[in-house]
Amino acid sequence: MTSPAGRRSALLTAALGSSLAPFMVAGLFVAVPTVGIDFAIDPATLSWVPTAFFLAAAMFLVPFGRIADIYGVKKVFTTGMYVYAVSALLAAFAPSAQVLIGARFLTGIGAAMIFGTSFALLSLVLPEGERGTALGTNIAASYTGFALGFLLGGILTAYVSWRAIFLATVPVELLVIWLIRTRLTGECALSSGRHLDVPGIMLNVVMLLLVMVGFSSLPATPGVLALLLGGIFLIVFVVWELRSESPILDLRFMARNRAFARSAASMLIYSIATFAGIYLFSLYLQYIRGFSPDTVGLVLLVSTLITAVLVRSSGKLADRTRPHAVAAGGVVISATALFPLTGLSATTSLVVVFAALALLSAGLAFYQPPIYSAAIGTTAPEMYAASSGLIETMRLLGMTISMAVTIIVFSLYFGGAAIAAESASLLVASMRQIFLIFLVLAVIALVVTVLAGRAAASRRTE
Repeated sequence: MTSPAGRRSALLTAALGSSLAPFMVAGLFVAVPTVGIDFAIDPATLSWVPTAFFLAAAMFLVPFGRIADIYGVKKVFTTGMYVYAVSALLAAFAPSAQVLIGARFLTGIGAAMIFGTSFALLSLVLPEGERGTALGTNIAASYTGFALGFLLGGILTAYVSWRAIFLATVPVELLVIWLIRTRLTGECALSSGRHLDVPGIMLNVVMLLLVMVGFSSLPATPGVLALLLGGIFLIVFVVWELRSESPILDLRFMARNRAFARSAASMLIYSIATFAGIYLFSLYLQYIRGFSPDTVGLVLLVSTLITAVLVRSSGKLADRTRPHAVAAGGVVISATALFPLTGLSATTSLVVVFAALALLSAGLAFYQPPIYSAAIGTTAPEMYAASSGLIETMRLLGMTISMAVTIIVFSLYFGGAAIAAESASLLVASMRQIFLIFLVLAVIALVVTVLAGRAAASRRTE
């Protein structure tokens, strides 16, 4: 049995590792308009700064989770921290937007290593009865990272430089590496000796890259070609995974479990419909309404705190009633937030804008915990880890597509031109279009969530 000091070190290690990526994401959301001004880039290219991170995380989350199971959780987690440190330095000293985007892609690879192993890392030192504590610690650390990212990201951008956001993470990354090397002993390879599906990993990575790059490059011809090629790779990937003895993504499991598959689809569509909203709020408040980065950071911090406060209530409500019903309520709240934003203008009342942001935050709180609980609750205990990994992959993929939708619309409206005072009306018009698309997707997410609940009810009566 590990000593109490060893358990505290493990919890601290996992918590710090889980908070770093949210901190950088939140800080960069606040800093993005300043980055756009510094590099004089168009909105579509600017949107790739956060999108690159989510694309890489979605591409590599499942593969690195599988690699960690076979070769060791601590090895992959530690490597992820080194990747964090290197990518943070690259981002901090990036001479161009292209280098910054590449650095954020590298950070996404590191995040995939951390997201896929932080909970498993705690199994090295924590008994089974304390796993709930471990999960709660990771969730709390993630929200703390977001909150500090919005707060400090705004302050650093306004009074120092957006580059300081990345430099601020390096000491924490070095601390985590030191804790791993000196305080955590042993290794955790849950599937040691099992076969690693290398072809499946390669097909997964190439397929997602082609689909996302192609999707975000529409309607240009290279984008269409990349999307078609990505579709071919998707078919090959599905065929391969169905035949593989050790697949990285158990598609047969999803085919057998309609309730889980629909819950996963709900998570994907809901994430597409809502995630980029925070990014758009940051652009709107700074470019259109003239807010300073530190003020926007405080606004987004409050929105994060709304989610953090309501998450506990939604979890309790999901335990007392059907979780799919609570999740559906969360979708309704989110759709209510998106509706007035389809008529957004430069003179829209800030009361309406802030109310929409608050409702979007509340909708997330009432949707995400119940849908996780509902999805995992439809699986057998031995499938909990795999099913949670699949749901997390759908969430990250949805975030990536949400940003890709934003990139497409910005490309259509701006055509490569940078944001300037005379193009403010174009920015607002493009945002209205994006929010309309998101509203339609939210309605679809509601339908899919209700169908998932019916499938789960039917499964319980079988």
